[in-house]
Amino acid sequence: MSEKADLEKKAIEALHRYREAYARAEALEQEEAAARQEVSRRLNRLEIAKAKGGAARVTPEVLAADQEAISRLSEIRAALSEATATLDSAFRTLAALDEKLGYIPGVSAAKPNGSDIGSSAEESRELP
Repeated sequence: MSEKADLEKKAIEALHRYREAYARAEALEQEEAAARQEVSRRLNRLEIAKAKGGAARVTPEVLAADQEAISRLSEIRAALSEATATLDSAFRTLAALDEKLGYIPGVSAAKPNGSDIGSSAEESRELP
């Protein structure tokens, strides 16, 4: 196999890993937003109960659920941090192969006038 063909194969694999890492990070961002919203909702309920003098009546079950929501948010944030590191690594690998080849196989180059903004190689069926 020629060096160029080997680099192209590596670039295609790197592009695949990048897309997987991007999708994972995007999904975790959505999960993190939902978990953050849940924690915020629970905090608001607790503050309302406290303002009404009912904070002393908050049940252990409610506190356990609040604690679980906070733990879940923490877990998601840790996973998102890891996914972001994986995405960054995949990007650096892809960029290095782009530098060596001068292109990424299966991805069309951006047009200088920006007329390709909003379109993707997938939409135009240019990917392998």
